[in-house]
Amino acid sequence: MNASAGRGEIWLRGNLRPAVGLVLVALVVTCLGVAAALVGGAPPVVAWTVAGAGAAAVAAAALLATAAARPRLERHGSSVRVRLAPLTVHDVPLAVVECVFRGSLPLAGEAAAAPAEPPHRVATLVLRIAERATAWQARPTFRSWGTWEGGSIVLDGRWCEPLTGDVTSDVARRLLEAKRAVAQAAEPSPGCAS
Repeated sequence: MNASAGRGEIWLRGNLRPAVGLVLVALVVTCLGVAAALVGGAPPVVAWTVAGAGAAAVAAAALLATAAARPRLERHGSSVRVRLAPLTVHDVPLAVVECVFRGSLPLAGEAAAAPAEPPHRVATLVLRIAERATAWQARPTFRSWGTWEGGSIVLDGRWCEPLTGDVTSDVARRLLEAKRAVAQAAEPSPGCAS
């Protein structure tokens, strides 16, 4: 997809599986709650209240699933669009993105559970922001999707497409190509002086 065609060039896709899991859990809990209310002989208003609360939970989880399906990284002209929250995107100038590399984080709570064994880890993708770009050093995020602190944008591998070596290499290659294209476009073209 061409970055100049109005839509962005997708570098890293989202992963809606965790959010779909939340939708299914909310749906099952709602059905069980309504069934328990009806079988338990509760007044109809209780069953309707449980159904309404469950429907709201299912709708919220469905909205999260819709947001989770959106790309995490997209190129838009001379910027890379970073989506680390359901309702927020940031267009980061390519000029301030220094590099991309693969990282990992321990799964939460595992380090204390089994100190004799190494904790399981989650793959991450890290975009490093130049220190000189003080305005781009941190942003609020939906922490499950990733973090943006101290000049590092860290995307959690559970909420994006699988972070294989090929995916990481592809994002790094696209970043390099995009930075070159932006730099070439900014150079004055040789020609006749007016």
